[in-house]
Amino acid sequence: MRRCSWLVGLAVTLLSAGAAFATTAYMQRLPTSSAFRCLNCHTVQDPGTANAGVNPFGQAFKNNGFQWNTTLASVSADGDNCTNGFELGDENGDGIADANVTRERFNPGQTDCTLQITPQAWSALKTLFR
Repeated sequence: MRRCSWLVGLAVTLLSAGAAFATTAYMQRLPTSSAFRCLNCHTVQDPGTANAGVNPFGQAFKNNGFQWNTTLASVSADGDNCTNGFELGDENGDGIADANVTRERFNPGQTDCTLQITPQAWSALKTLFR
């Protein structure tokens, strides 16, 4: 009986470690992930110890093959007024944070972006300062 419970404990530990590793590996594919960490994609901060549901950005990231690129950067997964690229600080989706960006501006998986301008208007404004 002891041996069985020991094996179950080992299995749970290994599965949790795998989930944590996957989350870390996926975070490294994003241009920034320091402020919100797991909450960029998940509904809980520590997906290895709770229900690891994904938020709208997490689902979009998964649907995009867990790849950060122009396609994912140019849309707003959470439906607020900001593109994923603006929220993660990499507007063109090249995987490199924009100048002077060291962390996310907003969470791409939550409707927390307060920017009240359309992506088209923002693009037009940016061209004025290049």
